[in-house]
Amino acid sequence: MSQSKKEQHWQRIFQLQAESGLNKSQFCKRNKITVSSFYAWTKKLSSQPPKRTNKQKFIPLIFPETKSDQQLTLTLPNGYQFSFPASLEPSKLQQFLSVLST
Repeated sequence: MSQSKKEQHWQRIFQLQAESGLNKSQFCKRNKITVSSFYAWTKKLSSQPPKRTNKQKFIPLIFPETKSDQQLTLTLPNGYQFSFPASLEPSKLQQFLSVLST
């Protein structure tokens, strides 16, 4: 099994454990996984920087009619939020977004 496939396999195991409602030890015992392997892969995968994909997602930005005192809020999938004045020029917002994608 390739390294990438092993990593995907263990990521799925971690997801299943989290969804199971069992603690790690119980989950491992029920699924015939050694606890030492579970923790070794946890450490290994948590110490690696997240892999970046080259896939770019296009998200259209629609600017509704706004009042000058209103805010636009951008919420990222990781939960970070950024607020901008509604009067912000689209080119400035584009500059900000380009920094986030690097």
